[in-house]
Order: sequence, then C-alpha cells, then structure tokens
Amino acid sequence: MAEAALLAAEYGSSVAQLLHGHGYGPGHSVSARAVSEGVWRKCPACDYVGAPASVANHTKKAHAAVGEQAPGVER
Repeated sequence: MAEAALLAAEYGSSVAQLLHGHGYGPGHSVSARAVSEGVWRKCPACDYVGAPASVANHTKKAHAAVGEQAPGVER
C-alpha cells in the first residue's frame, strides 16, 4: 500500500509521470533497459518483451507451430 500512496503523492497516481520523472520516455525506453540489464527478455520471433515467464507464455500462444492451435484459441 505504501507504493500506491507514494505514486499518488509524488506522481498523481500516474505511472507515466513516474517514468517521466526518472528520465524515461521517447528515446529512453524502460523496456529496453530491462532487456539490456537481463531482467526482461525479447521474444526471438517478434518485438514482444517481458519477464522470462511472460515471454514463454507469449511464445506458446502467439507463435504456435504451423498446423497446431494454441490452447484456448478458436479458429
């Protein structure tokens, strides 16, 4: 809860303002930094980035082998 109070008090409850306040924005991506520091990964098949588990989940759903259907996806 302290994080929410700090976000509200310092940045008007805006994550965008928090990122801007720390120097992130066009030309300085927080996502690119997370990838460069090894905290996040980039999908080898597209531009998706995220935590390793998120990239694995994305890859299974978005890049299922041709002829195979990702679970929960209807054609």
